[in-house]
Amino acid sequence: MKRGSYLSVGFSVGISMTILFSIAFCKVLNNYAGIVAGICFGISMGVSTSLIFKKYNKKDK
Repeated sequence: MKRGSYLSVGFSVGISMTILFSIAFCKVLNNYAGIVAGICFGISMGVSTSLIFKKYNKKDK
C-alpha cells in the first residue's frame, strides 16, 4: 500500500465513523453534545485505522 492509500482509508473511516457516532450519540443523549463525542470517537478510529494499515504495510515487505 502506498502512503496516500492508507491515509485515504484512515480519513474515510474517520469521517464515516464521525457521522455514525454523532447520529447515535445525539439520539441517545437527546442533545447536541453527541456531536462532540462523535467527532472525538471518529478521529480516534481514523487515526488507529491508518496506523494499523501502515503497520500492516511494513510487515508485507
